[in-house]
Amino acid sequence: MSQYQPKPNTWTLFQNSRKTNEMQPDYTGSALLEMPDGTTKEYRLSAWKRVSKSNVKFIGGFIKPKEDQEPKLLDQTSSSGGDETPW
Repeated sequence: MSQYQPKPNTWTLFQNSRKTNEMQPDYTGSALLEMPDGTTKEYRLSAWKRVSKSNVKFIGGFIKPKEDQEPKLLDQTSSSGGDETPW
């Protein structure tokens, strides 16, 4: 089985099956964001099911950078088969 590779500017949330109290998130996941310099950075997501004062259900949460990561350059290989020079 191949390992899933997230694409830049996407995120995934999963139901938190290990939740033991109301302070823990209902959903956890990750996001892979492309930075302006062309690198990507991973983030952790935590989300809770909530209800607004006007009784509207919604999901809210936090996003924070994953610890100890170096920015990664996107693979920008071209299928043109041409010169490797970027200019």
